Amino acid sequence: MPRDYSKAAKTNLNVVSAADPMPVLIEIHHASFSEPARLVADTEDLVHRGHTYTALPVEVSLPEEGEGRAPQARLALDNVGRVLTEAIDNARGLEGGFCRILQVMRSHPDHVEWQTDLDVMQAKVDQQVAELVLGYEDFLNKAAVTVYYTPEISPGLF
Repeated sequence: MPRDYSKAAKTNLNVVSAADPMPVLIEIHHASFSEPARLVADTEDLVHRGHTYTALPVEVSLPEEGEGRAPQARLALDNVGRVLTEAIDNARGLEGGFCRILQVMRSHPDHVEWQTDLDVMQAKVDQQVAELVLGYEDFLNKAAVTVYYTPEISPGLF
């Protein structure tokens, strides 16, 4: 999952004290939602392409780039107001949902520097935090057929 940042974003990432922060935008999609939940991991709301992303304390662990394993991200959302708890409970743990994670520069919020869509693999909610584990189902390591021809099942073939 390469991250092709613009020149301004690369410069911003390499500066010790960046003047232009790069907030992470989060869209949580589920069939039971009338529109996706839009959050920004920042202290101020952000408008991106006409949609307002609500500022919320979010701890984001972006997927790591590595061969031989499926990317996996973690989101720890502050459960302020218990709105997320109700939404996750009503959506049966966000089963079948997905999250879109975007990274933008605050000075140019409509230009997406990096984005990925990940399925919601697991959702855990407690009094303080709603934690989502995001990733892809590992289809490549699943068995392609349900019945194998072995001497026990098909002795006439062996």
